[in-house]
Amino acid sequence: MEQQVPAILVISHGFFCRELVNSVKMVFGDVTRLESLPLEEGMDPEAYEEQLNRLIDSYDGNVFVCVDIMGGTPFKSLAKAARTRCLYGVAGVSMPMLIEVLSDRDEMRGKELAAQAASVCRDMIMDLSEYMEKMHKIGLGE
Repeated sequence: MEQQVPAILVISHGFFCRELVNSVKMVFGDVTRLESLPLEEGMDPEAYEEQLNRLIDSYDGNVFVCVDIMGGTPFKSLAKAARTRCLYGVAGVSMPMLIEVLSDRDEMRGKELAAQAASVCRDMIMDLSEYMEKMHKIGLGE
């Protein structure tokens, strides 16, 4: 039997992850196996870890995790979960990165998917000053 595509879990401080998932659904439409888990203000870190573990287990560990930043509570909770599971993911999640992960998860898994997502994200960050100056010069900036 062929293994399902990995579930994508987006985790973050506050509701950033939930709204990022909602924004991606505006582009993709309804997406299966895509979840968010926000660390709400005042939430006990151990309770968050338990929720994350339950969510990972609900997909039998077949997950790819996108986290907002390295070093924060969501990241630390993921690191603890990875002690007993083979997990892959990326930090610094953004809309282009999440779109890339969703687009590539049919063909790529694990480290390859993480490397592709990180590469695309680096390529999508740009200084728009020069572009906007050109638009202004040709009359599109008015």
